[in-house]
Amino acid sequence: MADYQKAFEYAFSLESTDLSKSQIKLNGLPLWKTLQRNGFSQGELYALFKGLYGAELWRLLRGAKICNQKTAGLLLLVASKGFLPDLIHELQHFMGIEQNNEMCGKTIKHLNNMPANKVHQWLSASLAYYELVQHRREIVDGKTSVLGTLKGEIIPNIGILTV
Repeated sequence: MADYQKAFEYAFSLESTDLSKSQIKLNGLPLWKTLQRNGFSQGELYALFKGLYGAELWRLLRGAKICNQKTAGLLLLVASKGFLPDLIHELQHFMGIEQNNEMCGKTIKHLNNMPANKVHQWLSASLAYYELVQHRREIVDGKTSVLGTLKGEIIPNIGILTV
């Protein structure tokens, strides 16, 4: 079964060594930035994130029941970015089980029985997709007004990726 400490270190290593670049820096998370603006030090932020926020995400995704350590780390990363409910919904739809957007026993069982390399590929691709959609939304929100696009601004059209 997966270990929280190892999953946390994998997902949030401050020095990314994984060439897949699926790891992120903690200081890039919106929660981290908000707390930092409110006067928390780096050490305080790390302790809060690891001891409270990360541990709560681990509990929600039922990380200790996931067999593969890298899968657990990727899921923790997905959860920290706020994409876990959507990802679980897609996974449950794909597996043909009741869709409740929560990490239930059936979801974990199917996840643990799937080939680990395929799960890792899917999680990495899903993370990249959701980040792309989120980035596009930020661009659109930042460059539009009540009347639409600001004069002279170009908003990229991602086509089928529009959500």
